[in-house]
Amino acid sequence: MTEEKQQKFTAKVRRGLVWVHTVAAAELAKKKAEATGVRIEGFTASELADVESALTWIAQNKETASAEPAA
Repeated sequence: MTEEKQQKFTAKVRRGLVWVHTVAAAELAKKKAEATGVRIEGFTASELADVESALTWIAQNKETASAEPAA
C-alpha cells in the first residue's frame, strides 16, 4: 500500500471510529442507566472493564472535529 493510500485508509478508519464511539458510548450509558444495581445485565466485571477500555482507546484515536480533513 502506498503512503497516500495508507493515509486515506487511516483517515477513513478514524472517521469510522467517531461513529463507533458515539453509538457504543450511548448504548453503554443506556445500559448503565437501566441497571437496577451495580451490575449491568449481560456484562461481567471483566467484560465491562474491557468495553470501557476500548471506548477510552477509541476516544484517543478517533478523528477529532478540529482535525484536518484528508485530501
